[in-house]
Amino acid sequence: MTYKPLKEESIIHYINPKHNYRYERKFTVPDNYKTSRIEATVKKNKYLFREVYHQRQVNNIYFDSAGYNDYFDNVLGVSERKKIRIRWYGETFGVIKNPVLEIKIKKGLVGDKWSYQLTPFTLDNNFTSVRIQKIFKESDIPLPILESTRLVTPSLLNSYSRKYYLSANNKFRITVDFNLVYYGIDKKFNNFNIAPTKDENKIVELKYNIEDDKCAQQISTQFPFRINKNSKYVNGVNTIKQFPQ
Repeated sequence: MTYKPLKEESIIHYINPKHNYRYERKFTVPDNYKTSRIEATVKKNKYLFREVYHQRQVNNIYFDSAGYNDYFDNVLGVSERKKIRIRWYGETFGVIKNPVLEIKIKKGLVGDKWSYQLTPFTLDNNFTSVRIQKIFKESDIPLPILESTRLVTPSLLNSYSRKYYLSANNKFRITVDFNLVYYGIDKKFNNFNIAPTKDENKIVELKYNIEDDKCAQQISTQFPFRINKNSKYVNGVNTIKQFPQ
């Protein structure tokens, strides 16, 4: 069966049988809050959050069209939008052993994420869009998704530390992101020896299934944080590309 390349926006309508829509509520943390104070606030919540897994360094390469359509869809609040990125954990540069292509879909207030394992690659100053397109082709990616990746190029590289917390009833997960840095990334020429741009923001995110929305309000009202639209991709593009907010 032959597929026609998907138009840039039509990936949202690609039929994936594994839909798992959920809420992802983000909170703005005051500048005077250290990570330890955020952690104490999370653990005081009556839903009895406990730290799970271990603190990890998260790395992402974001992709966008030449006109930064995904960026502007986010800034303008388009109800149906997408985000394409490669994610991995651990060291930012060198051999990336377990990269994953992620397609994040947003529909109104809820979102879904599709993940596809990629073959390993090396991220260094020789990184190019041609190289990553080769990786996409060599990986087990559904053809409609693969066609869509041909319409985008690398637009941002970021990295941050993340802590994970889980409620006692196992229905709510909180992540705390800090130590954010942004790197410029180009489809042809890169120099990652240049010091990254630091972002002092700390981002708290509450994640849960649609059916648990009413209970989630009881969690968020106990936080001294304000729910806010906060996209690390948008913040990074604004910083690196100096696009207007």
